[in-house]
Amino acid sequence: MMEDKDRKRMIQELEGSDRILGRKMALMVSIVAIALAMFHLYVAGFGLPGIGSRTFLILHLILGIVLVFLVFPIKKGMNQKTIPWYDLLLAVISFGMGVYLIRRQTAEAILSARPTEIDLIIGALFIVIVIEATRRVVGWPLVIIAGVFVTYFFLGEFMPGQFYHNRGDFSRFIYEIVYRSNGIFGTPIYASAQFVFIFILFGAILESTGAGKMFIDLAIRGFGKFKGGPAKASVVASGMMGSISGSSTANAVTTGTFTIPLMKKVGFPPHVAGGVEVAASSSGQFLPPVMGAAAFIMVEFTGIPYYEIIKSAFIPALLAYVGILFMVHFEASKRNISGMERSEMSSARKLLLRQGYMLVPILILLYYLVIERASVNASAFYTIIAMIVIALFTYRFKERLGRTILYAAILLAITFSMQYLIGYVNQGLEGLNAIFGTRVFNTETIRWRDSIFTMVLGGVVVALLFGLFQRSMKQEKVTSEYGFKELFEGFDTASRNALSIIVACATAGILIGVITTSGLSTKFTRIVIDFSDTIEGWLPNFMITDNTQIYIALVLTVFACLLLGLGLPTTATYVVLAAVIAPVLTDLGLPVIVAHLFVLYYGVLADDTPPINLPAYATAGIANAGPIRTGVQGFKYDSAALLLPFMFAINPTILLITDATAFEMTWAVITAAIGMATFASFIQNYMFTNYNVMERVAAAATALLFIQSDFLTDGIAVGLFILIVLFQLYKRRKEKRMPETA
Repeated sequence: MMEDKDRKRMIQELEGSDRILGRKMALMVSIVAIALAMFHLYVAGFGLPGIGSRTFLILHLILGIVLVFLVFPIKKGMNQKTIPWYDLLLAVISFGMGVYLIRRQTAEAILSARPTEIDLIIGALFIVIVIEATRRVVGWPLVIIAGVFVTYFFLGEFMPGQFYHNRGDFSRFIYEIVYRSNGIFGTPIYASAQFVFIFILFGAILESTGAGKMFIDLAIRGFGKFKGGPAKASVVASGMMGSISGSSTANAVTTGTFTIPLMKKVGFPPHVAGGVEVAASSSGQFLPPVMGAAAFIMVEFTGIPYYEIIKSAFIPALLAYVGILFMVHFEASKRNISGMERSEMSSARKLLLRQGYMLVPILILLYYLVIERASVNASAFYTIIAMIVIALFTYRFKERLGRTILYAAILLAITFSMQYLIGYVNQGLEGLNAIFGTRVFNTETIRWRDSIFTMVLGGVVVALLFGLFQRSMKQEKVTSEYGFKELFEGFDTASRNALSIIVACATAGILIGVITTSGLSTKFTRIVIDFSDTIEGWLPNFMITDNTQIYIALVLTVFACLLLGLGLPTTATYVVLAAVIAPVLTDLGLPVIVAHLFVLYYGVLADDTPPINLPAYATAGIANAGPIRTGVQGFKYDSAALLLPFMFAINPTILLITDATAFEMTWAVITAAIGMATFASFIQNYMFTNYNVMERVAAAATALLFIQSDFLTDGIAVGLFILIVLFQLYKRRKEKRMPETA
């Protein structure tokens, strides 16, 4: 089994960093990473420490870029043992630019939209720095897209038709992209700093406690006994981890290390085992409650409350996983792969006693987000505090009860008294301003929250209960020790995992700035509509319905999503698509939530689309299979739900945003599930036995009919589905009798 250190190294190499530093250099980089994570945890809990929101965004981006140059080499395969001088210089220059941007944000020249020559030079260099950092972390695809948009901005006067514009001025470009809030420091980087980072931190700390292994063991215990059990367990475990993970690649490596060998053991070919893990790990980014942090960016883009977003995404996400499970089931049936023996699986009771306490933070998160409707930052902050306390104390309560009770009492006393002492603490911090000649600290530097004591108290109680349960199990080791070393490793991992999103969001801001400044945002919808009308004119009359134009626009959107999302992290893909594509769909008449969930789903699918498919390279390495072949399998397994977004785009009942009755809601869910099961059987060419040509055509027709979702088409589709099932059962019975007759 792959060790934690090897897994982390594999993830770093896949994401572009094969730089293995010595102890001193590694410590320096870790200090920067831990400082970045702790800064965001502080802001989430106590607010901005005497700085404005724009300064916060600049610090978020600049510290991220500094870390990029310290971690990522200029190109892969260099196997560097130290940080070269030019990367150290770039890190220093980047930090210096950040200081300059912070100091200049209130300058009269900037506020009056008359940047000086030095402002323009620094701004242009800053754009280059951002794009270079993006190239190192994310790769060339997003850089090329940004290059196309920037070229369009400056050559707009030479463009034909509706693409024409005459706003390609250098000074205006730099000012809008760097010094205003509709460029680099626009919505994407705001969402990254305000929402995404804190949930990447939550996922990293949860993973550092060993919760990922618990999810895998629970999934194996629940699904391992069924046909193709390890693959089904992989789907469920990857879904649970994928929802809270900001990286599908990290999710694929973390869960795949355990599940892929089990899948191979029961009979799945290596490339199939890797492909199952690819599909399951990527699709977790669509699954509430966290949705790989996309839910929180969606809040910022749409203005829709978080609760409404996860409510709408919940049923489609479950249906997407139902589609993958059907694909796995048909694959296992074709290959006659059975499940695991009960003796090979861990006891569910022992699993829950050993690490079930790590389910508590997820319940706390859901409580604050869904029931209390607290802010995203506050919810994550409270959950992280409770999670750290539970992880730190559970093992110690089991091993050293008396001493740990004393430590817990001291911690509780300190956190309880802070509500009375916080004023003196802030006065002390304010005194540091005179010492260091700054204006950073004030009387509200730390805004203490009473809920912190509640979380600490709750965490201690949960840890004590589980510690006592574990003592009663009379086993030498039922859980592993969690200390500050593991905690700081979680902080370090969070910052490294966030780098791809930070730089991608900054570059996405360049795209948004070009679209806004050039006026393309007001023309893009008209361009798509005209193109859709042209295609509609080519179709015969019997294929034209009231929804034909929207169907064509949606198909065009799918290709755009898959193209723009190639090689990008899922969250970054969504940022680009939400800025460029989603507004077109809303202008065509789709509700805002429908448009954004539509592009998010196909953005997720783009993450496991060959040939640029990092999760496939990760799982192929574990499975000892070819990465392209593994990637094709991953796309195949995800394609079971390929038609799902069309279903909720045409009939958004399953998004829970209509006034549908309970019967209509139930019917919509059932028909969507049947449609995906049928489409999965079409892809696998198998249901209960192999399809012939007519059966396969009928399965495809049935799935397509379910998209329209009206009484007539649903009735025809259900009838066809029943006929397919009956004929398949008849064929299977006939095939079983043939050997007996022979």
